[in-house]
Amino acid sequence: MLMDEEAMEAMRQIMRSQAAFAGMEVLTYCFLANHFHIFVRLDPKETENLDDASLVRRFRALYGATRCASVGLKAEELEVILAKNRNSAEGIRRRLKARMSEVSVFMREVKTRFTLWYNRKHGTVGTFWAERFRSVVVEADTEAQRMVAAYIDLNPVRAGLVEEAADYTFSGFGEACAGESAARRGIARVEGKPSWTTQWHERYRARLCSRMGPGERPRRLADQRPSGEAEGKDRQGVGVTEGSRLLSKIRAFSESWVVGSFAWVESFCAANGWLGYRRGRKAKAVVEAGGADSEAIVSAVKRH
Repeated sequence: MLMDEEAMEAMRQIMRSQAAFAGMEVLTYCFLANHFHIFVRLDPKETENLDDASLVRRFRALYGATRCASVGLKAEELEVILAKNRNSAEGIRRRLKARMSEVSVFMREVKTRFTLWYNRKHGTVGTFWAERFRSVVVEADTEAQRMVAAYIDLNPVRAGLVEEAADYTFSGFGEACAGESAARRGIARVEGKPSWTTQWHERYRARLCSRMGPGERPRRLADQRPSGEAEGKDRQGVGVTEGSRLLSKIRAFSESWVVGSFAWVESFCAANGWLGYRRGRKAKAVVEAGGADSEAIVSAVKRH
């Protein structure tokens, strides 16, 4: 449990600046004492078509007034070289763009920059993170996206650190509730809206509302429904909230390769050559359909 509040704040600043450089939008995130989750939206085509002014703006978001070691330049120097289109300009463009819109590069640089900060702060050496990260592809603009985001924001509730997700400082929803604009844009995107409003704040918050009593620990999903009664109903017939369902650990949201609707998962796996992914030819249900017009959220695990 090495990440205290100071470390989490440093991690947040590193994440934000690295995301701005990489052209990724942070939908939400959660930092805890010994692990973290980051949910990002990216479009590689935006980086491919990036003009020089945007490239310099991204460069400045990460490096500010300092010199970038990989290209040996400050932002002002980079701007001049690109504007004059000198012989080295194209090579610099390629090197910088190669670090953008790639989740693996983004995570490597976030973890490396945090490790350097931590070692300087505490006089330690070596790596900080014990394991490699796991990434999951999530279908955009769907119930799956909203469910995964809510699951991430409920991490501190699941861990018993707070009673409501809004009360946790180092998460996307907690930061949005505190008024931070980038976090609010991320939550609005999760809800499929262009900007943050009180209406969408309350809608997202309703997703996170749990039915735990004071001091009660999260229960397994199977234990949240009385035997023989309809799914989604408690003993008084009141609908069980999504947050209540998400208080159970859902391994598919962190250990699968892809999460979304059944048709999308099947088409994604076929397009990427995953014809023999584990658990058979069919995707596995993660969360069942909530109504006649909604689809179950399913996941697939690539064959090792």
